[in-house]
Amino acid sequence: MARTKPSEPVASFSTKSKLKKAGGSLVLTVPAPARDMLGLTEGQEMMISVKGRQVIAEPIKAEPSLLKVRQPKYTLDELITGYDPDGQRSVEEQEWLDAPAVGNETW
Repeated sequence: MARTKPSEPVASFSTKSKLKKAGGSLVLTVPAPARDMLGLTEGQEMMISVKGRQVIAEPIKAEPSLLKVRQPKYTLDELITGYDPDGQRSVEEQEWLDAPAVGNETW
């Protein structure tokens, strides 16, 4: 679910939240009003700091991620080697071509 941009933080916000065990860690739930106020989203990375007896959780700005593109194993020429577009189709190929649309396909 998309969140709106964070609104200006108010002077203070207080509420209770219980720690829950998750594996060897404890999980702290961020209440919806705080989440919305700060514009936090699921998967958001947070910087956790401890100062004295205070735990401070600050959102880390997401850096644009690089898109990893897998290199093809074969070239197009290698894939179509031996293909004859005018050749006879198998029964299975013809059935596939003659099959009715099942979604929003347009041909």
